Amino acid sequence: MNKILRSTIAAAVSAFIFAGCSVPGITSNNNNGDNMTDSYNYSPTETGDAEQVYSWLIQPSIQADNIISFDASTIDPDNADNRSYINYSVIRQNGKYGLIDYAGNYIIKPAYEDYYVCSCGEIVLLNIIDERNEEYEYCTIDKDRKISSTPQHTNDDSPQYFLDIKSQKVFEGKHGSKSVTEYTGKKTVPVTEANVEMDDYGNLEVSVPDGALCGLAKSGKLLTDMVYTAFYAPSYKGVGSTLVAFRNEDDKWGYLDTDGNVVIDFICDGDPNAYNGMTTDDPAIVHPYLFCDDYVPIYKDGYYSYYDFEGNQVVRAGEFAQARPINNGRAWVKQNDFWGVIQMGDIIEEEKPKDDSSSMATTTSGSTYWTATTSDTTESQPEYTDWANVVTDEYGNVVTTPSEWTDPNNTEPVLTDPVDPGYTDPVTPDPGYTDPVTPDPGYVDPAPIDPGYTDPAPADPAY
Repeated sequence: MNKILRSTIAAAVSAFIFAGCSVPGITSNNNNGDNMTDSYNYSPTETGDAEQVYSWLIQPSIQADNIISFDASTIDPDNADNRSYINYSVIRQNGKYGLIDYAGNYIIKPAYEDYYVCSCGEIVLLNIIDERNEEYEYCTIDKDRKISSTPQHTNDDSPQYFLDIKSQKVFEGKHGSKSVTEYTGKKTVPVTEANVEMDDYGNLEVSVPDGALCGLAKSGKLLTDMVYTAFYAPSYKGVGSTLVAFRNEDDKWGYLDTDGNVVIDFICDGDPNAYNGMTTDDPAIVHPYLFCDDYVPIYKDGYYSYYDFEGNQVVRAGEFAQARPINNGRAWVKQNDFWGVIQMGDIIEEEKPKDDSSSMATTTSGSTYWTATTSDTTESQPEYTDWANVVTDEYGNVVTTPSEWTDPNNTEPVLTDPVDPGYTDPVTPDPGYTDPVTPDPGYVDPAPIDPGYTDPAPADPAY
């Protein structure tokens, strides 16, 4: 049963998101949503001998409008309470969103209008019931791998950094707040031009002018010129964990390391599929992905490829029509009209749940993934909870009896197990059955009464 939530955070979500913002699947001048480029052509101008470092876990066989994975740009993978962004991806079918895992199992049926990723790592699907009255229908996977209709709604208090135009000093603030303090840390951070002034109460406040440029600073000092028009960086730690992407005046993106060196040149285009959804991303900026597991999918001139942390192209451009970030050694990719899963790097197996009865295992190409299911007695289950128990094969087909295997070459009739409790063993007399050999005490044998009567028993074998 779905649960409709009303909360102050929902009001904030509504005010920020639905007031003229673009959402996935809706085209606007600023963002193409998750409308995809379905190019699948090898470009001879790219490195033809690039090492192919991947192998297939699921061959391209799954049909979907889009599959959306996340790069942990707003989530600290070491401290996240919920790691669903690593284990699941958002799948879009017929204009609706659901969740799918990297074994090809549909965890939540695609039946929701939108999605977002909480800063805690939780992927939240939602329907708008009554926007004016702040009524929404939610569905998510909680930190215990249970389907829930009650998301955490964790506030995003990630740090932001500014370079005061007048003093050229670096200041630090929190997401959504105007208050700032002078930054005294040592790590490398992206900074945005801003005006920092003191208010009437002696507090420092920041304002960002239109057309503000960006750059990179370390220990409060600039490493680069303030020449970039936008950046995309992790919000939870320094640049060194993943590299940071900057956009130049030609609308091309490149990647810089913690010392300000260019690792991947400014050849990349923003990918609308890197949009994280609603509160965790700016729909007005179409940006690329960040690194995950030492690799990053690059979108350039209509082609997808993969690069490593040293800036080497490891999967040639045009190999895939779509490519997604690597999470735990796995990534969704698209060839022609079908989606599949590749492996790049090591897969760290999820710990098997202690209670096997609450989980289901799906094996794909030699790797086993454990997915928790939900008890039917959980009160907070949404309407589509039963879909979590549906197992699909590697081609996305539903397996109706995952615990039983039937040999397709076996033509023998199905035998009834005599141990079945509903089966009556003919050897054991039914307690309600009267043995004809034993005379009923109330029964009078007519043979002694009627001397002219011949007992038919010896002559009638049916008696």
